[in-house]
Amino acid sequence: TEVILFARNFCDNIEKVRSRLLNSEQDWGHYKSFIVKDPKERVINAAPLSERIMHHAMMNIIEPIFERQQIFHSYACRKGKGTQAAVLHAFKQTKRFGFFLKLDVRKYFDSIDQKTLMKQILRLIKDQSVLHLLHGVIASYHVEPQKGLPIGNLTSQYFANHYLSGLDHNILEHIKPGAYVRYMDDFILWHDEKAELKRISSVLHDYCRDKLKLELKASVIGSSTQGLPFLGFLIKNSGIYLLNKSKRRMKKRARQISVELQSGQIDEDKAAMKANSVNTSVLIARSRAYRTKLWKGDSQGLEPRLTWRAGPEASS
Repeated sequence: TEVILFARNFCDNIEKVRSRLLNSEQDWGHYKSFIVKDPKERVINAAPLSERIMHHAMMNIIEPIFERQQIFHSYACRKGKGTQAAVLHAFKQTKRFGFFLKLDVRKYFDSIDQKTLMKQILRLIKDQSVLHLLHGVIASYHVEPQKGLPIGNLTSQYFANHYLSGLDHNILEHIKPGAYVRYMDDFILWHDEKAELKRISSVLHDYCRDKLKLELKASVIGSSTQGLPFLGFLIKNSGIYLLNKSKRRMKKRARQISVELQSGQIDEDKAAMKANSVNTSVLIARSRAYRTKLWKGDSQGLEPRLTWRAGPEASS
């Protein structure tokens, strides 16, 4: 409905958006909140359409500036990266090293310190009108005073990813593990000495608390042969496997697609497209047998048109 109303007077509405941006007149933060569970429960705060358009316009300018600060093996919110590239890199390192250290931030988006974030941005951007806009977006939401970013804003994804770029450089330039990868607030370090990873874990807990005002969850140090849970996959030196929670999510999506097809909400072409999208997201895993079983049971005759045949051969 919001899109339809905006489109009816598109030229006038887009000119108003342009004018408010150029004159730094936008009153930010008219969020609509709702809860999603996929699989973790999250509160999503959706800005009005006009603000979302402004977010995109702003990030068209800011994203290249943030990109220059990124290390190569940071994989969230970046062109040519993404979940599968992160998992494949993690698989490569798991085959090289005997042990891994897995860390992530407790309630990451809610914990980001707005003052620290603005200090980071001030080092990169000097234009006062742009800074005024960015400060307005950041200050439009809080969980506690000057704490938190709203999940749902495009800007929040880029701010959150940039917030840990200094940590990335500190790890590579000073801590120097065997290998490193980060996807948003999930990060993995590898080494052949378990004791060294224990020492690194202590250093990183202190760094995140003192420099970034973040609390890390309990560290997970494990053997590469036992497997590393990362982004919905279990990564072992023998291969990449689907975690049970990922299988449950696939099953839920298969049932949703089946219901939509049977009720006439979508046709077979649309159902096949949706199902192939689900399959493509896990093709890097040894999941062929599971995908075959899943879609034969739930695809309502779509199975011959799906991509379940592709991917690793293993039967897990």
